[in-house]
Amino acid sequence: MRARRRVPGAVMVAGTVAVTLAAATLVLGAGQSGARAPRIHVEPEVNFALPPASLGCGGSSALPGGATSVPLTVSTVAGQVAESVNVCIGAAGPFPFVLDSGAGGSTIDAGLARRLHLTSAGPASEFAGVGCTGMARPVSSGPWSVEGVALTPQQLTAATLPQIGGKGEPDGLLGSDVLARFGAVRVDFAHNLLILPGAEGPPLDTTRSYTGPTGPPPTSLTQGDGTTVPVTVTPLEGEVSLNVAVRFAGGRRRNFVVDTGSSQSVVASSIARAQALGGTDLAQRQATVCSVITVPLVRTGAWALTGVVLHRQLIGATNFGAVSFGGTVGLLGSDQLKRFGWVVLDYAGGRLVLG
Repeated sequence: MRARRRVPGAVMVAGTVAVTLAAATLVLGAGQSGARAPRIHVEPEVNFALPPASLGCGGSSALPGGATSVPLTVSTVAGQVAESVNVCIGAAGPFPFVLDSGAGGSTIDAGLARRLHLTSAGPASEFAGVGCTGMARPVSSGPWSVEGVALTPQQLTAATLPQIGGKGEPDGLLGSDVLARFGAVRVDFAHNLLILPGAEGPPLDTTRSYTGPTGPPPTSLTQGDGTTVPVTVTPLEGEVSLNVAVRFAGGRRRNFVVDTGSSQSVVASSIARAQALGGTDLAQRQATVCSVITVPLVRTGAWALTGVVLHRQLIGATNFGAVSFGGTVGLLGSDQLKRFGWVVLDYAGGRLVLG
C-alpha cells in the first residue's frame, strides 16, 4: 500500500481517484472452500524514513545532457517500500512529500496549507472512505519546487488525511500531474535518486488516453538499457494515471495502476478469489483516505507484466469498491518496482521501463 497509504483511494483523496470504498473483504484461505479460517496475525502499521531537512530546498544537481538529479529517500520496512522528496513552497520548507505516481493530482496536508496561507482555489467538497467521510478543498501552490527544481504553480488538494502531516510523517504527495509534465522520470531505487530529463514542460493533452510505446524511448533516462512494458496513460484536467496489464497464472490481463506511492502492491479481493490466490494467516493495518483498516495478505503465485515475470510475493487484498467500475483492480507498488533497481515512467511515450 502506500507510504502510509492506501488501498485504492487510500491515504488520499487524489490517490488513484477519489472514491467511496466498502469494507475490506476477507480473502484469507482463498480457494479453500469449507476450510476452517486460520487465526489471523495482524502486522502493525509501519513508519518510513523521510528526507532530512538538512538537504534544504536546493539538493538537486545538473547532469550531462541537461538532466537533473534529485535526492530521493528510499525507505524499506518489513518488505514495504516508500520514496519521498523534499518540496519547498515559496520560501518555506523543506517539506517531505511522498513520490506518488498513483496520485493523479498532488496533495498537501490541510494544516500545512493553512500555516502557509495558501489561497483557496474553490469550495471544499466531501470525499468518502471505508466507513468514514472527510472534507478537501483546492488551494493554489504559488511558486514551489522540488529540491531546487522549479515547478509550475498549480492547484493542490488540501485535506486532513491519516498519517499525513503529523510529526515524523510526510506533508503531502507529489503526484503524476507533476511528474507527467517532465515527459518521463527515472526512479532510481538503487542510488536513491529521481532523475528528470530536463525542464518541466506543459501538461499532457487531456483529450485522449493512449497506450504505448510510442516514439523513441527516453535514452537519457534508460541509457539504452531496461525492458519496455506498454502502459496506458489517461490524462484528465489536473490529473494523470498510469495503468499496466498484470496477469496471474492462468488468468486474463488485469488493469493495475503503476503506483510508486503504494508501499505494498494490492489486488482486488474479487480477483484474488477468481485467481484462487493462496491465502495466509497474515493481515496488515493500512491507512485509507479517512480511516485505518485491516487488509488480508495473499500470495501472488506466478504473475507477470507483458513480457516481464514479476517476483512472487505477498500482496494486500481488499474490496476496490467504485474504483473497479473503471476497470482498475490492483496497484503495482514500490515493493515490486524496487526489485528492478530502477524504473522509468515514460508518460509521453506510454511505457514503463524496468531496469
